[in-house]
Order: sequence, then C-alpha cells, then structure tokens
Amino acid sequence: MKVIYPVFNMRKQHFTLMEVMIAATILAMSVVAGLGIVGAARSNLLRAEKRWGRQHILSQVAECYLLAGPRAIMPDGVLPQGFSSSCHLYTVDDLPEDAQESIRGWLLGEFHIEVFDVSGKLMEELRVRKLVKEDDLL
Repeated sequence: MKVIYPVFNMRKQHFTLMEVMIAATILAMSVVAGLGIVGAARSNLLRAEKRWGRQHILSQVAECYLLAGPRAIMPDGVLPQGFSSSCHLYTVDDLPEDAQESIRGWLLGEFHIEVFDVSGKLMEELRVRKLVKEDDLL
C-alpha cells in the first residue's frame, strides 16, 4: 500500500506592503486609544485625590471645632503650612417659636466653618447644626 502525502509549496509566503501598512495603522490606532484611556484615568485620579485632600482637611478642622468649640486654636499638624481656618457660631433662627427657647440651658446652634488656602482664598466651608450650651452662643 502506498501512502500519499500532500505536497507543500516550499515557497515562503511574504506579506505584501499593503498588509504591513494596514497592520501598522491598526497597531498605531490601538496605542493612541490606550494612551488616551490611561491619560483620562490619570487625570480623574488626580482630581479625585485633590477633592479627597480638601475634604479631609475640612473634616479634621470641623471635628476640632465641634469638639473644642468655636474659639478653639488649631493644634499643629491639623492644617498644612500656610492654611488657616475660622469658625463662627450662630443661633438658628429658622425654627418654630416654641423650638427657639432653651431647654435646660441648651439651644440649637449653627457652626459655620471655613478653611482658607495659602493665598487666603476660601477653599472649603461647612455648616453644622449642633446643640450647644446657651452661654456659648453669647
């Protein structure tokens, strides 16, 4: 019995110039699209990090004022160098008349907390309502 093997063309197949150019174009478009996606992701990450940093500073300052009172002096390390903050405590006026009276010396007050950057520009602000002693509002 005789086995017949298929005959292979021993000639090498080369790519045409057009096929190489199309492959290079597709590769270049893929690289450009990938770089665009990476650039956008990096930009979003930097913006999110900046927002988080600002909110973190504001939350630390607010915690200090809410615990120590509106005349508290910020401890070292709470604010970055050159930053400043202020806090004002106001009586809440938009309550019904019977709710504006003090109960055992306590009233509802509103803390207005502001954080300023190095140039003195308002960076973030926060308003928090909290029960405070009547003497603190004076």
